[in-house]
Order: sequence, then structure tokens, then C-alpha cells
Amino acid sequence: DWKLYKEMLHTAFINPVSINNIQEKYDFFINTINVAANHSIPAIKICTDPTSKFKPKHYWNPEISRSIAQRRLALKVFRHNPTPENLTLLELKICETKRLICKYKSQGWNQFCNSIDESTSLSEMWRRMRWMKGYRKCQFQASDEQKAEMLCSLAPDSVVPQMPSFNSMNMCLETDFNMDEMTKCMKKKDTAPGNDLITYSMLYNLPTNAKTYLLDIYNDILNQGSVPLQWRYVKIYPIPKANNTHGNVSQTPKLRPIALMSCVNKIFHVMITKRLEWYVEKNKILSHKTTGFRRAQSTTDNLVRLISYIQVGFSKKRSTLACFLDIDNAYNNISINKVANTLEELNVGSKLSRYIWTYLSERRLLIDIDYGSDSRSLCRWTSKGIGQGDPLSPLLFNIVTHKICHNITDVIMSQYADDFVLYTSSNRLCDSADIMQNALNSIFTILQDIGLQLSGSKSKYFIFSRGYRQQEVQLQINNVILGSAENIKYLGVWLDRALRWRKHVNEVVQKTQKFMNLLKLLSGPSWGIHPNHLRRLYIALIRSRIDYCSFLFDNSAKMHVHKLDIVQNQGLRIIGGFLRSTPVHVMECELSAPPLFVRRYYLAAKYISKAKSWTNNETINVVNELSTLCTNRYWHNKKKPLLAIVYNDTKDDCIDNSNPLKMFTLDTWVTKIQTLETININLDCISSSKSKYHADILKNSVLEELSNKYNGWHKIYTDGSKSANGIGAAFFDPCFNNSGSYKINDMNICIMTAELTAILEALWYIKGRN
Repeated sequence: DWKLYKEMLHTAFINPVSINNIQEKYDFFINTINVAANHSIPAIKICTDPTSKFKPKHYWNPEISRSIAQRRLALKVFRHNPTPENLTLLELKICETKRLICKYKSQGWNQFCNSIDESTSLSEMWRRMRWMKGYRKCQFQASDEQKAEMLCSLAPDSVVPQMPSFNSMNMCLETDFNMDEMTKCMKKKDTAPGNDLITYSMLYNLPTNAKTYLLDIYNDILNQGSVPLQWRYVKIYPIPKANNTHGNVSQTPKLRPIALMSCVNKIFHVMITKRLEWYVEKNKILSHKTTGFRRAQSTTDNLVRLISYIQVGFSKKRSTLACFLDIDNAYNNISINKVANTLEELNVGSKLSRYIWTYLSERRLLIDIDYGSDSRSLCRWTSKGIGQGDPLSPLLFNIVTHKICHNITDVIMSQYADDFVLYTSSNRLCDSADIMQNALNSIFTILQDIGLQLSGSKSKYFIFSRGYRQQEVQLQINNVILGSAENIKYLGVWLDRALRWRKHVNEVVQKTQKFMNLLKLLSGPSWGIHPNHLRRLYIALIRSRIDYCSFLFDNSAKMHVHKLDIVQNQGLRIIGGFLRSTPVHVMECELSAPPLFVRRYYLAAKYISKAKSWTNNETINVVNELSTLCTNRYWHNKKKPLLAIVYNDTKDDCIDNSNPLKMFTLDTWVTKIQTLETININLDCISSSKSKYHADILKNSVLEELSNKYNGWHKIYTDGSKSANGIGAAFFDPCFNNSGSYKINDMNICIMTAELTAILEALWYIKGRN
């Protein structure tokens, strides 16, 4: 009952007690929310009438109940009088009951599949899909030894360091938070709460005076640099990693720690992250080689640069030496003093630096263990590393490691979070090895300075070469010789020595087969899920996996690409219920599914257009070099890389570019722009399509509503039109009797673009008239 919840909190925070101590103020806020929540939104609803609340299986009916009663009666008779006649009767009743249950189970399944049609919402459909795929609460229980070992790895032994001196000032970042900034960082959807049991929805539904009270707490924490005690406790839940036993059931699964922080704390850290992100991107502090957790950048950027560079090397008859580095427990071992000093060097302000150091210097991680018949929590303090599950952690990791990408210049580097790869090529492999060894020594020293260690046993080197002869080099990290591998998985893509893509394509085909079985389960000749929903499932579960970086292996052997075509054709036949003799192009036309080669070209063009929107993008530079080298002899009998083809096709396209993103060029940070709240586009007199209204009646209704709603406002009318003769846009100002009309020469644009052009010109007119 959110209404009662808001009323209780509104009353409690009308005249709150004046408290100066931040911890007492925060305790009062949390306790008040919990009291209101216990009255209005109880966590558990106790069933007082289990008989009436009982729900049998969806296929159960009185006929099945009657048959089971007869079976029980036959069993009772046979127990009292075990004769051959009674045994035959019992077996007959057992067979009849089984047959009846199977019959109605099948009918219930058919009805369930038929119930999913075009009117079913996406959330409801996915809820049913999760149920069918067997998503259940994990039954695995980690042993106390595993939990203790995980806790020690998350909270390594450390001594609380001495607080550094913070002297930097940044008037922009250190200003108090405002209500709009806090509200836009709140979430409606709940996730698992921390120890205080405060969820996102409880904070989102706070009344205005309670939000003001919370905002005052946030500003006090920012200004004083103190941390509430509840924020220091983080509950850790171990869950098994998926597919890490490789089919060996007896093998103990590896565990993944899930950290549950306070939602009040996470909202505060999201607010800090928005400010730091704007400051870092506006001042171009991070290198273009760092793509992890940055807007408009993804793993595809790292893969495109690596693959294109390797293909450039193939064009020049060069081998490419790459080192894929593994950092031991990266997030948990970073020196917090190095984090604070880096922030201080970047001049983010003493308030932010002091709070981040204070928060990281004393964190307490809790994990539940079984102590005899009791359940207790094992707690460890740590003053090392950054928090797991903290919204602030990815950005802090990028900031503290930004010097690595700036200082390593002899080789090319790509960083995605804690995944580092170094690669270089030259005419002689031994020269590449010498350059790579120097780079490894440099990165080892830099990482050691911030408290991190490279794992020589887990890091691998890889040699990409054109020939079949395998080559080897000797590289080492901290006197540990690096090993090599036949295939290596990098950011979800399997790479082989000559970029033949056999391993990757086979892995994709194998991964999509289990989802193909799901489509078979849900379809049928006379019943089943609506084809539109089956198509959505195919796109979300199967084609999305085929599409991932598919334009990179477009030039692989036809036999490999054909395997993916078979997967799509099989899915289309299941979705549409087509016969095996149905031509492929008919299925694609009926289901609006383009061929995969068309899809790959579209994705490549989309990616190139996005890459061109960045000024001096490293990706465009390497693709441009590759496209010029495609005339070399190496590519005469080979299919050229699709990115190079698309780049040449779109070379003359004019695309607006900037660096950084335009949202980071503003004088302040933008968390979220609510256009629907800012711009009112709805009219009460129009509730359906304009074609359903008479033109004169519609005109009079609109004019009447505009005159009533916006009496005294300055009105400007805009319009765009498109015909066979051309495209035009215009605006008219009846107050000053001014107008402007524009002809658009590009006949390929749509009517929507013409309408927006008219609005844009009207806005320029308004700005010019001040």
C-alpha cells in the first residue's frame, strides 16, 4: 500500500527532530522508513486459509480426481483380497489413470502454448520462458571452507593506511547535490537489498519531504567525508559459476561472489559516478585504448582493432604477436592510497577524494556460515581494493589504471576492464618479442605500483601468422615463462592462429542448438506459440549470438559461414512450420528475416557509422589502412574483410562526429533527460488517428484547446511535406507575420525528417529573436 506508506512518512518528516550527528540522522531515517514499510508493505504475507488458497496443477480436473479415487479403491480391495481378478482390476485402473493424466497434461500444454499470442506482453512471455527453461532457485550450498576461502580472497590481509592529505579544489564537482540529480539516479525496479532491507522502490516512493531529508544526509556525507556504519557492512553470497565443471559433476564448482550493498549507498555512489564520468570524459583523461564501462564503447571496439591489425599484418607478410594478460584478483588488491592520490592528481576535489578514501579504508564483508546448529556470519575487515558490486568501482578502476595505456607506447594496447591485451607486428618475430618483453616489464612495474600483480601462469601469448608453420618465442613475467595455446577466447570470441574461425563458428552452432530445441518444444502443426513470439525468441536467443561480431568472420571459408546459414534456416522452418522443401528465400520473405550475409553487411555498416561519429577514432584509422591494403597480392584469391568493403562503400557519407560525446561537452553533467516531462506533445482533443476525424472539426478542436491551454503564449506553426516533386519544410509566426520555407534536396529522407527540420528552423528563429 504505497499510499499509506507515503502518508506515514510524510507525517513523520513534517517536523523531524534536528540532529547534527550524521550517524544518528541516518539511523533515524532508516528506522522511520522500516516502521512505515512494516505497516504498509509487509515483506511476508501469512496465509491464514491454506485450504482455499491451494491451487492444483493447471491440467487437473474432476475426471482425474475420480480416476485416482477408483485406483485407490482398487488398491484397497486388492490388499484385503489379493486375488488374480482384483490384481487385473488394479492394473487396469492404474493404466487408465496414467493414460488420463497424460491426455490432460498434453491438452494443458497445448492450451498453455496457444495462450501466448500477440496480445501477451513481453514481460509475461519471458516469465513463462524462464519457467519452461527450468530457472529455479539455486540449490547448491557452498561449504564453510569454500566460504572462508572466498572471504579471504575478497578481503586480503591489510593494514589500514594513513590518510593522505587532500588539498585539491573543484568547485564544480564539490557542489551540493540537488533534488533533480538524486531523483534521476533512483530506480523503480527492485534488486536484492543490503543489511538495512531498504529497497529501491521504497526510496523511489518517498514523499517530497522525506526525499529532502535524504538529500540533506547525502550532502552532509559529501561535505564532512564521514560514512554511516550501515554502509560499511556488505553481505556476500556465493553462487556457483555457470558451466565451470565442464561436464564433470563430481568436480566442485567454482564460486562467484555476489555483494549486496545498501541501496541508499548505491544511489549516492551513482550520483558521484555521474559527476566523475562527466569530468573524466570532458577532460579526456582516459585513453582511447580503454573501452570498458564507457558510453558508446563496447567489446566490439577491442575486437575490431585487434582483428583488423592482424589482417593488416597479413597483408604486409608480417606475423602479429599478442599477449593476453591476466591480473590476479584485480578489484580486491588495488591500493586505496593509489586511488586517492590519482583522484587528487586529477583535481577532482578534496571532498570526493576524502569520502572515497574513507569509504574504502574500512569495509566489513560478511558471509553466513553454519556453526553447528546455529547460523552465524563470518566477518573480515579490509582496507584494500575497491568494492564488489559498487557502481563506483568500474570507473575508479579505469581511473587508477589510465596511466598504463598512456605510458605503454611501443606496442598497441587494448583494455576492457581488467582484460589487457598487447600486440605488435614487425618483419622479424624476434624483434616483436623484444619489444613485447620491454612492454611486459613496464606494465608489470606500473601494476605493481598500484598494488596489482600479473599472473604469469594464466597469461598467454599468441602468434597470428599466415603460414602453417608454428612459431614460438620466449616471453616472461616476473621470471615466469608465458605459455601459448592453439585457440584463445577473448571477449567472447574464439581466435585461432590464422583467423580461419572454425573454432568460433563451431562454438556458436553448439551454443544455439539447445535454444533450437526450445523452439521445437514450443511449436506444433496444430497448436503452439504464435509465430510472432517464436520469431522474437529466435531473434533474442539465437540470432543475437550469431550476430555478435559476425562481420569479423564474414571472410572465413564458405563451409564455416554455411553452418550458420543452416542454423537460421532450421529456426525459420520451426517458426513458420514450413516443409523441408520450402525454398529458403520464401521463408525469409514470409518471416521478414534477412539472409545472414545481408545481416552482416548491415551490422558492419552500422558499426562503421558509429565509429565515424568519433573524431580521430583509432578504429577508423586501422580499418582505413586495411582497406588500402586490400589491393595487395595476399587478398587476390581471398574474400576481403567486410569492414574494409563497407568502409569504402560509405567513405563519402557525411557523418557528424565529435570527441568526446556531446553530452560531455556541456558545462554540467547530465544524468538523464526526461523529454516526455520537458516537452508536452499531447492534446486532449485527439485520442486516435487523424484520419478518423473530419478536417474542419479537428482544426476547430485543436485551435480551441490551444487557445485555452496556452492563452498568452507566443505561437509558431511548423510543417513538413513530401511529394514526388520534392521535400519542403516551413514555419509561420502569426504574431510578427514572419515565415521561413526551405527546400530539401535529398529525396531519400522521410517525412519525419522534414517535420523535424521545420521544428529545428523554428527553434533557430526563436533563438535569433531572443
